[in-house]
Amino acid sequence: MSSTSGIDFDLSSGELLPGERLGVWRLQRMLSEVPSGRWWRASHSVGSQTALVLVYRRAEDAGAVLLRMAESEGQAWSHPDIAWPLDSGLLPDGRPYVVMPLLDGEPLLQAVHNASLRRRLDWAMQLCELLLLARARGLALIELDPSLLWVGPQQQLRLHGLALVRGDAAALRMGTLQGQLSHAAQGLHCPQAIQGSPGGAQAQVYALGMLMCLLVNGRLPNEPMPAGATVQALTQWVSLSTASRAALDALLRDAVQADPARRPADLDVLAGSIEAWLERSGASAGTGAGGLGQAELPDAAPPPSSRSAAARAAAAGPATLPAAPVMTGPATEPSTAPLAAASAAPRWVLGALILAALGLAAWLVLRG
Repeated sequence: MSSTSGIDFDLSSGELLPGERLGVWRLQRMLSEVPSGRWWRASHSVGSQTALVLVYRRAEDAGAVLLRMAESEGQAWSHPDIAWPLDSGLLPDGRPYVVMPLLDGEPLLQAVHNASLRRRLDWAMQLCELLLLARARGLALIELDPSLLWVGPQQQLRLHGLALVRGDAAALRMGTLQGQLSHAAQGLHCPQAIQGSPGGAQAQVYALGMLMCLLVNGRLPNEPMPAGATVQALTQWVSLSTASRAALDALLRDAVQADPARRPADLDVLAGSIEAWLERSGASAGTGAGGLGQAELPDAAPPPSSRSAAARAAAAGPATLPAAPVMTGPATEPSTAPLAAASAAPRWVLGALILAALGLAAWLVLRG
């Protein structure tokens, strides 16, 4: 299955098997499928080093991968949630592969299936923060391929830095390779940005906005839903208030506006908007499976308001769904049981006294 966005999982290329060698690396087991190809666990054929290998499924991605490898070479910045490529190569059929350090966790697009809506948006916010840190180090994301995003054991977002390159334009002159993008990143690329060079702040916002749409809706804007896809986040819309749902829709729409001037100005602004929405939506979130459960609310959530319940309900806006009807049985006359029981007690007392008096009189007659 193909799509205009390039976000697909139709891995129709030749199958690799455990034990096969890619250069000095021997494949151990396949971990997961992602839009660009398949992640494998591999071991070095000489030493004891273990690594992750992303085997691309398209030979057309070879130029982009070679370009990214050249641009990322010699990166000195160390961050616990950013991994730099170790090696790369080509299969006999021309498909590229890239070797990455072994990270704990799983690919983002695999973790997302069991993640709440809150968790998905939190990952987008974490990516904003990672890219802002990278920018402070003179690095910029040249393309956003969701295949290179992972989630660690503490639910932290992790980035394989294949496409994280030096922001210096002089370092990006790669001849005929200039301008190539991997297939899976094309649908997230800002239309105004020059392919093959780091986009400006609003181009980064656009790419993050497209990723948010993918995480929340399971697809990119204006793309049909993949056949048989199960996107749990969609079921969570009903647990949000009308106001929260409208605000999230506006947040996603603004981030991918065709006019750059109508998008958030930078990644920090987008991250702030996500954080503000998460804080506002907590009270209207459901606690059902896949909902925005109370267990996932931020630790620093503000205490409940001291306003009256009526004031809080008015501020929360209209509910997403109509109030559940009150279940009642068939209409009956008002019950009189309590009144009957109250009036019956004196009659029983009076009857007992009469019987006692009659018994005493009979006893006296018999004695006399």
